[in-house]
Amino acid sequence: MKLINGEIKMKLSGKGRYAIKAMINIALNKSKQPKTLLEISKHQGISLSYLEQLFALLRKHNLVSGVRGPGGGYRLSVEPKDITIAQIINAINSDMPVKTGSESKDEVIWDNFSDRLCNYLETVTLGSLIEDSNSEFIDSGSQLSDDEPMVQDKSWNIA
Repeated sequence: MKLINGEIKMKLSGKGRYAIKAMINIALNKSKQPKTLLEISKHQGISLSYLEQLFALLRKHNLVSGVRGPGGGYRLSVEPKDITIAQIINAINSDMPVKTGSESKDEVIWDNFSDRLCNYLETVTLGSLIEDSNSEFIDSGSQLSDDEPMVQDKSWNIA
């Protein structure tokens, strides 16, 4: 956690942050054309190979679908309102080994916290994040560029 503008902020792991921001970027795509990983890579400033690894996991969990050929890229498999943040995080962490239960008090407390956090993230959808950001954005009187996803820097450390 760190103090930013007088508020304590938790940071989401880089992997989670990039996956969620990429999914938001695709969801905000108003054109009928799929979004290429190269476009997302340039927009987010991360390597193409890293995005390819993330999207392999997102595709494996049916959160995105790939379109082959010229003009190909990625689309969301379902509407943004039907994709939860927990689904995204679970998909990108699916390649991590699952730990067996522990009897130590701190591990039990952490597991309980993790369960609560996961339950909460099951209630937050891409659609709700975009909708909430759009209403805040409209209230501020600024203009949203089609190329820029509206993502606040409120982040969580889920590692």
